[in-house]
Amino acid sequence: MDPIFIFFLVMLVFLYLLLIRPQRQQAKRHQDMLENLSVGDEVVTAGGIYGEVTGIDDERVQLEVDADVRIAVSRRAIASKVTPEEAARMAEEPEDAAEPEEAPEPETFPEPEPESEPVAEEQSSR
Repeated sequence: MDPIFIFFLVMLVFLYLLLIRPQRQQAKRHQDMLENLSVGDEVVTAGGIYGEVTGIDDERVQLEVDADVRIAVSRRAIASKVTPEEAARMAEEPEDAAEPEEAPEPETFPEPEPESEPVAEEQSSR
């Protein structure tokens, strides 16, 4: 066998093991998680919205993000389930900590100097 052929064969196996296979496994785990969603699960969307599942449809999931605030998102928008420990930690955080303190004064920059007139290039005579 040609050594170049063996090299390319080894490279293809290497790429499959490092890139393709893990990506397929991750997609399968995500699909399984979406199929096993149930009412009452705490989830986070791809946009970073945390909520509790209150209703499930074939294409949509209804989330309660705050008291009496419900939104409908695509099933594919659910990024992951939130562990009970993380949900408890989020519930314990004080609400006033989320409010930003006084904004710092914006930095002022000096005004740009006016550009000088371009110097005309002298044409050299031959």
